[in-house]
Amino acid sequence: MSISYNMDGLELVITAGVSDEKLGKRRWTQVVASYLGWSCSELEPLAGLKAVLECFLRGRLASGEPGIVLGTEQDGLLVTVRQKNKVQFLQICRVARGDTEVERFLSYFEASRLTIVVNKALQALSPSSIWGPEPEHK
Repeated sequence: MSISYNMDGLELVITAGVSDEKLGKRRWTQVVASYLGWSCSELEPLAGLKAVLECFLRGRLASGEPGIVLGTEQDGLLVTVRQKNKVQFLQICRVARGDTEVERFLSYFEASRLTIVVNKALQALSPSSIWGPEPEHK
């Protein structure tokens, strides 16, 4: 089984299955995600992305100079709030070697939709369930 999402700069594939082993069956889940080309398939980057999205949606993200979400100022994801025609947008930039390579401006709707997808990816990172006898520890 597989779930895919590719929108607003986020590429996500969640694959789940069951594999047979000598001692029973094992359920597994694999999460492969990137945002604007920055890998975020693990807990820390997904949690950072979720925190930024939620802060923006609650009006708690400061506008002005970009802040670092993932990586560094020279190589990573930077965010800030921008306003155009009295509407606020979340600006997310992918920076490499100090230069902006890609940027997105997300509306509240797009940030809300992205939050749902990031939540789904975080849920998929939960430990896998195992059926059958306990594995022997050596």
